[in-house]
Amino acid sequence: MRNIVLLCLDTVRKDFFDEYAPRLVDRADIVYDGCRAASSWSAPSHASMFTGQLPSEHGIHAYQRNFSVIDREDTFLGELPEYQALGASSNVWAGSSFGFDRLFDSFSDVSPDQRFPEGIDVARFGQETEVTGLSRQVAFLRSALAHDYPLKSLANGAAVQLDRIFQRLPLPKPFDDGASLLERELGTQIESSNEPFFGFVNFMDAHGPVHHARGYDRSLHDAPLSWTARTVDLEGRIRAGDEETLGWYRDLYGTSIDYLDRRIIDFVDRIQAATDRETTVVVTADHGNDLALTDEQHWGHNGTRLTEALLHVPLVVLNAPGDHEEQQTDLVSHLELPELLVGLANGERPDITGTDVRAERIGNSGSMEQLEAGEMPPEDNMVTRALYGDGVKHVWDHHGNGATYRLNPDRPCWEQTGAGEFDIDELDAAFETDIETVAQASRSVDSLELDDGTADRLRELGYL
Repeated sequence: MRNIVLLCLDTVRKDFFDEYAPRLVDRADIVYDGCRAASSWSAPSHASMFTGQLPSEHGIHAYQRNFSVIDREDTFLGELPEYQALGASSNVWAGSSFGFDRLFDSFSDVSPDQRFPEGIDVARFGQETEVTGLSRQVAFLRSALAHDYPLKSLANGAAVQLDRIFQRLPLPKPFDDGASLLERELGTQIESSNEPFFGFVNFMDAHGPVHHARGYDRSLHDAPLSWTARTVDLEGRIRAGDEETLGWYRDLYGTSIDYLDRRIIDFVDRIQAATDRETTVVVTADHGNDLALTDEQHWGHNGTRLTEALLHVPLVVLNAPGDHEEQQTDLVSHLELPELLVGLANGERPDITGTDVRAERIGNSGSMEQLEAGEMPPEDNMVTRALYGDGVKHVWDHHGNGATYRLNPDRPCWEQTGAGEFDIDELDAAFETDIETVAQASRSVDSLELDDGTADRLRELGYL
């Protein structure tokens, strides 16, 4: 049996991947050009990738964000009982704060506030400490020295201070947004584990807010070093028609994908050199990113949209079984990813084309405070579904709104509103449960119960 590694490039849309990740595309033995995610934000999409189910089936969505409702046996890992499951993530939704770590034998959370997971989490320390100024720094120093991992705790504190200093300077950040640390964490787990293993990493470097970082190729953009998306009202810039600012964001977004492309190629080589068995690496994204490149001027990935910019994602396989290269242009779904991973582990190349490609979004992840207060606007408090047909995508919601979009296989992430009516009930029959039943059953809101450090991280990423 082969080792399997799944690398998730968070928020990376297909068209930008094709342009900025040529090394991964060139190295791939299998390229799936028509891959669509099963949902359009991180928590439900990760659950779908592991279970092969839609949000209404696995139960992870805006109203229930904790992976405690999913057991390891419910995922493809249940079909690989001999495998050690190893994981590292810089995505809060795909981390221990929401129970995602329960699926793994070994798991590491990585964040800008805890670059060494064994050391002190600087954000949590700050939330729990009442003193300010120099006294706070002295308190941190004492806590770090008394910690089980004093050097790593001190390094976490120093990294946070450096990051804050460089945010005020017209210079790139000295650290990336987790890629190098995630590689280190998974590499360490691999060295201490038995084979065969399954490894998972979620890279957040392309997730906003984008900014300059050491290692980025400055020839790919012309954004001033003094510019960062942390301080920009992007929705306001869209309304103002500020294409220069939006262009800087898009170019830095692409530059971050180029950075991941270069790092991951080297990482794959190191993994394969360190393992005794053949190791197959699968690269995809949990969802894409709307970048105001259509007439609708959508931005980001909050809301209830199921646009092609959000659903059309990369899927490539490196070091696949067999000795021939393969480019699949047919539509495929993340719902078939478990079958692909299990097949690859067994030395096979399963055919994952030919099934209905469906997607679903339940509620709006971006308004959780309103959600818990019962103040969610009707346009956000709904179920949206998509079903792909021959060159088209049908999208509808439980309020009875619907539209058909024309697609072009030669234009990734592109869609155009098409003519023609369709029967929502007929399309809904492709799903296990009708949309109105799902809408009624999904309204009990689980309590967030977030610690302050996790809440701060979600707020920085634009979810709170």
